[in-house]
Amino acid sequence: MGNNLDELVTLTDGDRALLVEKKATCPFIGSAVAQDRLAVRNDVENPLASIEEVRSLGNTGGADLGDLLVVFASGNHALMRGNSGKLDNPVPSGLFSLEFPGSQGSHPGHSGILQGSPVMLGSGRLSEGDFARLASRARDGWIKRSEVGCFIAENLLKDPKAKVFGKNTAALLGSDLLESAGATGSGLLRTLLSSEEESQGTHRDIEEKLTKLLGEDNLVGSAGEFGLLFAFLAHRPGARTVDGEPAVAVDDLKSMFVDKRLPAGWEAWKKSRADWVSNTMGLLISAGKEYRASRGVAK
Repeated sequence: MGNNLDELVTLTDGDRALLVEKKATCPFIGSAVAQDRLAVRNDVENPLASIEEVRSLGNTGGADLGDLLVVFASGNHALMRGNSGKLDNPVPSGLFSLEFPGSQGSHPGHSGILQGSPVMLGSGRLSEGDFARLASRARDGWIKRSEVGCFIAENLLKDPKAKVFGKNTAALLGSDLLESAGATGSGLLRTLLSSEEESQGTHRDIEEKLTKLLGEDNLVGSAGEFGLLFAFLAHRPGARTVDGEPAVAVDDLKSMFVDKRLPAGWEAWKKSRADWVSNTMGLLISAGKEYRASRGVAK
């Protein structure tokens, strides 16, 4: 590790592939690193990246999803390896760590697709079996949002260490929201709001509450992660709905999770934090309903 932690690293193809597989286990960040769209800094053993570069990537094409990615990067990846070999050293201002497994953002009940142990550094790997579990929920090559919610619930139910439905999550959802908002949460914000001005303010209020719960409740954490994917792909050309719900293409998921490549043309379409809020809430509701039903919790 050099004295200048902001210094760019020259990576061999092998270095880059290993870093993406073992450390940068996020379909967006990993693909950006793999395609050299996000520069790696410091060194390959303790890799860092620029907060502002992530903001720029997420905002490419218009809108403001990159501003939300900054919240994830600075909140979940603010520690780098110290002399102990653990993530116990604060990252310099303007940077974040590319060590995802073992970080604050890594949690029980994860999908299993890109990492093994959520507490072990460098435990990233591709699980084709777990990706197949997700892809099997597709219809004609598209997976609707409530099916992704069921996949989230399945992962949480498999992990006895998962923390689900804490009191703060229950307060966010409201006592009757899981029953009254519908199976997918579609139209949730339209139900709650009556004007565009109120919608914008409430989006931000819900966003603030959600981001505070990401590390506290694994249901929220998982919904927020897949909510980023839905927000990233919401305005791609040819985007579809299935049964009235937003849906993601298996081909796009395979490109990012398996092939480590951002979908062709991604720079051209807008990506917004408002889409993250609505999709995360929809995922949270469908995952919550499935989780409660599988646990035998009465409605």
